[in-house]
Amino acid sequence: MKFFKKLKVKKFVKQISPDIKVKFGRALECEPTENTIYVAFKSDEVDKKTFMEYVNELDNTCKFNDLVLGILHEIGHIFTYDEDDEEPYLQDTELLNLLYKEKMISAEDINRLYVRLAMESKATKWALEFAKANQKFASDFQKQIS
Repeated sequence: MKFFKKLKVKKFVKQISPDIKVKFGRALECEPTENTIYVAFKSDEVDKKTFMEYVNELDNTCKFNDLVLGILHEIGHIFTYDEDDEEPYLQDTELLNLLYKEKMISAEDINRLYVRLAMESKATKWALEFAKANQKFASDFQKQIS
């Protein structure tokens, strides 16, 4: 079953852009300068919850699940990547990790703040715009992997 899901994911991504490489790992991630996304079929519950809360804030009519939007979000990193965003992103994530390590914020707090960082927010907004503009395509994919 997982093999067929992987094939469906690769096909979905290649239909969006044949240049994007898809690898499978333990988390949804992206290396925009490498044109590579990593897909995982299980995600951390806190990550999922805070990501979907943010999605709902941006578009409360969105009907796509966290996996579809997560994959689109990672693709969005490739399409919205700007090298000038890298340094502020690294500084912000370093600060968030320090605050978490010092127990000044919770895991949920770090995730709520993380999804709102400029690079993350751009990728999420791209994902929502793509899903809205390609509803049937995204909906068919969601049915295939659910």
